[in-house]
Amino acid sequence: MKAKNTIPTPPVPAAPPAGYGIFLWLAIFANSLFLVWQCLDRYLAPRFLFLSAALLISLALLWKDLKKNADWRFHTFDLLLIGWYGLNLAAVSWAFSWSEGIFYAQKTLLLFSVYWLFRQTLYRHEAAVVKTFSTITLWLTWIVCGIILVQIGMGFEQNGLDNEAMYAYASGVFGNKSLASDFLFFLLIFNVWTIKNAPKKGVFIFNTALLALLILVLQTRTVYLAVAAAVLIYSVTAGISDPAIRPFFTKRILPAGGFIVLVIAGLLTLRSDGSSLGERLNPLTYLESATANERRFVWYKTDLLNKDHYWWGVGNGSWKLWLPSKTLEGAYRLQEKGIVFTRAHNDYLEVRAEMGIMGAIWFIALFAAAGLALGMRLRKSGKSQHEMAVIGAGILGYCIIQYFDFPRERIEMQVILGLLLAFAVHYSRAFWTKSPGISLPAISTPFMAALVLGMAFNVVIGWNRVVGEIHNVNMLKAYQKNDFKTVLREAKAARNTFYEYNDVALPLQWYEGTAWYRTNNDEAALKSFGEALALNPWSFQVLNNYATALAKLEKYPEAIPYFEKAVEINPKYDEGKFNLAFSYTQLGEYQHALDWLAKVDTIANPKNEDDVKKNKGLLDNKANFLKSIEEKMK
Repeated sequence: MKAKNTIPTPPVPAAPPAGYGIFLWLAIFANSLFLVWQCLDRYLAPRFLFLSAALLISLALLWKDLKKNADWRFHTFDLLLIGWYGLNLAAVSWAFSWSEGIFYAQKTLLLFSVYWLFRQTLYRHEAAVVKTFSTITLWLTWIVCGIILVQIGMGFEQNGLDNEAMYAYASGVFGNKSLASDFLFFLLIFNVWTIKNAPKKGVFIFNTALLALLILVLQTRTVYLAVAAAVLIYSVTAGISDPAIRPFFTKRILPAGGFIVLVIAGLLTLRSDGSSLGERLNPLTYLESATANERRFVWYKTDLLNKDHYWWGVGNGSWKLWLPSKTLEGAYRLQEKGIVFTRAHNDYLEVRAEMGIMGAIWFIALFAAAGLALGMRLRKSGKSQHEMAVIGAGILGYCIIQYFDFPRERIEMQVILGLLLAFAVHYSRAFWTKSPGISLPAISTPFMAALVLGMAFNVVIGWNRVVGEIHNVNMLKAYQKNDFKTVLREAKAARNTFYEYNDVALPLQWYEGTAWYRTNNDEAALKSFGEALALNPWSFQVLNNYATALAKLEKYPEAIPYFEKAVEINPKYDEGKFNLAFSYTQLGEYQHALDWLAKVDTIANPKNEDDVKKNKGLLDNKANFLKSIEEKMK
């Protein structure tokens, strides 16, 4: 009698089809380095497009082999991940912006597709995967570290290791130094995972030392924490579960761990020595930093938003549009500097905001399920103890990073998450084989056809967003030159079904409206600003400009409520207060005008020369305006 719930034995051909290797090189190596310089964000939409095309090519190359040899049993974790994509897709229906909602949802399809294809690749020929993956990790380590080293070297002479300046010159492959540091962490994880396949022990030591050094120099506290947690979890799990490592654990790792604890205790006593690196080495200084205060503000406002949309959230991709609805009062940079947060810098909280408590539970369940299965398998002696401990450490590090950062948005991070989850499920497949599931080899053709259609749809989305961003860049260049004819042409060319906003959530029609306004086409400006307002009704800039267009047409009673809403969202928005004073003056309601003028305020404790100049300009304008009102009153 055939035994039930046995681990499926994958076929082991002498040489797996070349398509599996192509998939690995395209999805992991090429995607991590792909960019389009002409885009507003050189990495996000371009990598979405590239990865979608790469997966489409991989599915075409592997179609026959997957139909014949893939594991067509969808166990509990597979179904959890499919359900997660389904929930993301459903959340588009109640999203404020369809274009942003579908973009976020289809990123989840990329996550599932990478996971499923990589799991099948491991199932098909694990030894070949290990060899190819080791080579990819090696080359990525050298190339990424080389690029970052060159950039740091270019900036070091002028700025040293200043943390703020690092954002500008450590952005060559991932957008900013925090995202670069995140990626270096996962390269460190994969280097440790491939230690058995390192060409030489010296190469492994060099690579890990280089990665650790760059992580230190990039000064991302989140990654410091992720590294510490990963080292701890790996040391404990590997030391306890692997008999071969246990003596090494007790004689070497435990003493080293004690030394690290002493070092951390020493770092906690550090205060700034005049350098940002010296300050940031002390984790406790984060709580005192402007960054921490800003994030606490954003998280607090997100919690207020969540109370109003408890069960299902505001819809995929809509957090950045809804956040100002809870006002920006209390956030210095958001009010005074016009900084716009388009991510919560906490994926758990952002998922909670966009898909409600149901989405948050489902999202956390994915990591909990993968970690639980790995833990269950680590308790049993056998092969791959080292590999399982490393992958567990990597998943823990990912969970820490997404508490302070936004890997959910970035395509290369979705690939990494797909790899980690596929590794976790592969190594714990004995656990998942016993879990509830559905064996459906009969649907192999429609399932793969659905994946192909999904990737083709992604290519359309990605292409439209890349083209839109290229025109957006041209529009911004023309805007800076006051070439409003070109602004109008490029803004119109940038807009499409899948691309409606720039990188700070301003609708493209806002630029059209500004161009029409500056060329004295008042009716056209009002129409464009109205369209922008429909796309983002909580942007104080959009509200102010729509009201300004109304005021220019002398529709002051209609304009005033929009000016007031702009100031309600941003109580420090002095331009809106001046506009209200002007509108009431034109209506002859001088006391209301004086009341709003009295609310115009300067920056408290100006921090630099720009703040001082802004305060002087505000006071001069206020004095001139007051004199004008007093003359009218006489």
